[in-house]
Amino acid sequence: MTRFVRKVLADTEDVWDRAFQASGRRYEKPTLVLFQRVTQTACGTGQSAMGPFYCPLDKKVYIDLDFYKELKNRFHAPGDLAQAYVIAHEVGHHVQKLLNVADEVQRRKEQALRRGDEREANLLQVRMELQADCLAGVWMSEIKRRLGDGEIEGALNAAAQIGDDTLQRRTQGRVVPESFTHGSAQQRMRWLKRGYDTGKTQSCDTFGTSEL
Repeated sequence: MTRFVRKVLADTEDVWDRAFQASGRRYEKPTLVLFQRVTQTACGTGQSAMGPFYCPLDKKVYIDLDFYKELKNRFHAPGDLAQAYVIAHEVGHHVQKLLNVADEVQRRKEQALRRGDEREANLLQVRMELQADCLAGVWMSEIKRRLGDGEIEGALNAAAQIGDDTLQRRTQGRVVPESFTHGSAQQRMRWLKRGYDTGKTQSCDTFGTSEL
């Protein structure tokens, strides 16, 4: 599993290296940190229960490999591309950091929270997560010639299984859309597929549309 994660990360580096070079920029590679149960990060204490995550303050992707067992057994999302999607999504957050999207979104979220507008802060986070899904799709588009038939369906299923509505329905028996922070199953699949179908970073502007 460690070899697999490192291989996927290296593959994302190749794709984003080329993409950044094409726009006259240099891609700064993220650092991968594998941990068990608990780890310290520049963003605070990271725990397995959080799932894989990216810390923009230290530009590191944190993964507890036990999550992949959970992805298969609890979320019913087996398959190599489903697992790779999770990594590519976190790398998408790194791309957002390099493009200054992450800092701008954080600034706007803090403004919204100072106004007491938690719903707006959540919506900004949803747009952030959906863009990372789309960027994961852009990476998949670059490797599609290597994918077997039906592989993309495995990734789309993973996106659906970790949609906010799916998780809320599973854990609390009801869906509360205003509390979403990652997007619904349909939204996550839609933006992942958009990145995959277009292969263009420009198609991932989740902040410039009213249709998520």
